[in-house]
Amino acid sequence: MKYLSLAAFSFLIACQPASGEYQLKYVQDGDSAVLCCDANNQTFRVRLKDIDAPEKHQPFAKESRQYLKQLISDKPLKLIGKKKDRYGRILADIIVTDESVNTLMIKSGHAWVWRYSENLKLQWLQKQAKKEKKGLWALPEPQRVEPWKWRKQNPRK
Repeated sequence: MKYLSLAAFSFLIACQPASGEYQLKYVQDGDSAVLCCDANNQTFRVRLKDIDAPEKHQPFAKESRQYLKQLISDKPLKLIGKKKDRYGRILADIIVTDESVNTLMIKSGHAWVWRYSENLKLQWLQKQAKKEKKGLWALPEPQRVEPWKWRKQNPRK
C-alpha cells in the first residue's frame, strides 16, 4: 500500500502544469477552471492570474463565465505559471493559439484587473474597455462592484 501511495503521488506531480497541453474539464466562474491533463482525466484547478471576475451572484457573472468557457472549450490549452494560491489553485495565464485568455477577458470587459496586479498592459486594456463600455463596463455604475468589494459585502455562509 505504501508503494501504491507513492506511485499515486508521483503521478499527481507529473500532472502538475509545467509545460504541455491541457483540456478544459469545466469552467467554475469567469476567472477559474478545472483542467485535465491525461487520458485518465486527472484534474487540477487553475485561477487566471491578474484578473478577478464577477462572483456567482453578481451582475455579469453568467456572461463572464460563458465567455471564458467559449474561449477555452475544445481547444488545447497551455499554461504559464505554477505558483499556487491559498486555495491550492494554480495561478496562471491560460494560452490558446498564442493568445492570453487572461488578457482577452480584460480586453473584452468580462473581468477586472486584480486589485494587486502590477500588470500595466492589463491595466491599460481595462481603461480602454471601460472607455468603450465593453462587457461589464456597459452596466449601470451601481452594478459594477469590484469582486473583492462584493465578497467583503457578501461573505460566504
